[in-house]
Amino acid sequence: MKNYKIILLFLLTMMGQYLTAQTEVKKPAEAFEMFFGTFVNNEDTALNKLNEYLKPTVDGQIAYQVNFKETSEEMINTSVENFLAAFPKTTAVACKKEAEEYFIAMFANFKKGKLIVKNVKVVPNESVEGQKIAEISYTVNFKVPSKLTSGPEGDIQKVKPEDLKKYLTQAVQDFKNADKTVTTDQEFKLYELKEGGKIYYWNGSPDEIVSNLTDFYFESFGS
Repeated sequence: MKNYKIILLFLLTMMGQYLTAQTEVKKPAEAFEMFFGTFVNNEDTALNKLNEYLKPTVDGQIAYQVNFKETSEEMINTSVENFLAAFPKTTAVACKKEAEEYFIAMFANFKKGKLIVKNVKVVPNESVEGQKIAEISYTVNFKVPSKLTSGPEGDIQKVKPEDLKKYLTQAVQDFKNADKTVTTDQEFKLYELKEGGKIYYWNGSPDEIVSNLTDFYFESFGS
């Protein structure tokens, strides 16, 4: 009889552990992949999955309303405007199209960054009793030109349209034919959030994923 009690206790313990594990809607690594796919790769599929995943935590609302096309165009326009501001007005006007293509190619490679989740460590959240933090260690690979075409030499205020166009056109091809892979190791935290008897993982500042990668990316090809 004693043996039956031991077996029953063991089965109940195992069932309790199973039910506890089942309360995780998604594993921390899966949740992070959705955040990465949304904010770095700008994938509509990842955004839709992330919003569906987080719905119960925001009263059924949409957590992130992002129009990637609009935000991308705005980023490109701002970059082009700031870049061309350094050149003579006539040169800037004549090279606007080439400058747009230059930044489109540059940012396209960034958005194609490849994610590899290396390790996930779940630790107690010292700030919130009874909750945990998933510490994500991950690697990102980017394709960049091994050698990026040099810009026009001499006084930047005297650069002729044809010289800037030549540089930008070649630089676009450099990015499109990127032949070098650069790698960076990063860390990010996802915080446990309990809702309706289930566990979700989130971070209120997902843009940190992007900001932690941009410096590395742009420095990797010396731009």
